[in-house]
Amino acid sequence: MSKNYESCLISRLSRFVTLTDHECEFIAELEKDEQPRSKGRPVVNLGQATDGIMVLKWGWAVVKADSSDGRSQILRVYLPGEVMGLAELGSSHANHRIVMQTDGAICPFPRKGLAPLLTDYPRLAALLMSVGSLDQIALRHHASCLGSMDATRKLKFFLLQLRSRLEVANAGLGNRFQVPFSQVEIGQAVGLTSIYVNKLLKTFVEAEEIEIDRPYVRLLAREQWEKDTEYVNAFVSMDTSWFPPATHAPESVREGGHKTGSEKNTEPA
Repeated sequence: MSKNYESCLISRLSRFVTLTDHECEFIAELEKDEQPRSKGRPVVNLGQATDGIMVLKWGWAVVKADSSDGRSQILRVYLPGEVMGLAELGSSHANHRIVMQTDGAICPFPRKGLAPLLTDYPRLAALLMSVGSLDQIALRHHASCLGSMDATRKLKFFLLQLRSRLEVANAGLGNRFQVPFSQVEIGQAVGLTSIYVNKLLKTFVEAEEIEIDRPYVRLLAREQWEKDTEYVNAFVSMDTSWFPPATHAPESVREGGHKTGSEKNTEPA
């Protein structure tokens, strides 16, 4: 990759492989239709027809499930540079709602535009599949945590996993990171009441295990927490040995076709 690209998705994927300019250009195509979204605004509503994926260009979003008694549960957190909708590609309608957790921007991309990803950018397709696989592993660890750990370890695990996921897009990230959630919302993510979350955070601060400077948190005892929770970082490595080689000029371009299914002709770099 010789050019400079300002993209959280490119930064995230570059953690695992060195992207070619053509791969970066396809990602730029994914991100070209940038649409701002305000905090609290729905991105996708339950039951809404879906026809593609969305890159979270910047900002945070959450997947929510709502019960009949008005309670909400946060099932997943989306971070800057992550792709929303990959898990729903096989469904025509949304099974949960996605809401902006902060101000941000999304880049919708239709399903039909993904076909060149498989034919012209096979390594990039394999990379996106693998990132999705790591996300699923992380979600399994989170589900196991909710089912088997006490309240203290649940909250520790939640903060540890947030830090690990943020580090994927920012290799230089230390132990200080943003946590743009209220105590009620943290409780919705880990199955605790806001009162209990408040009590635990105070206990962590008094024990000098964390520092809180809202919306930032600094982990002061990360190694000990990782031992306490038997924490597994799903994003520490990826098996890329099976990836097909990167294509330096998409086949559709070499044959005089269209690079990403759009109507505009492009020339190989």
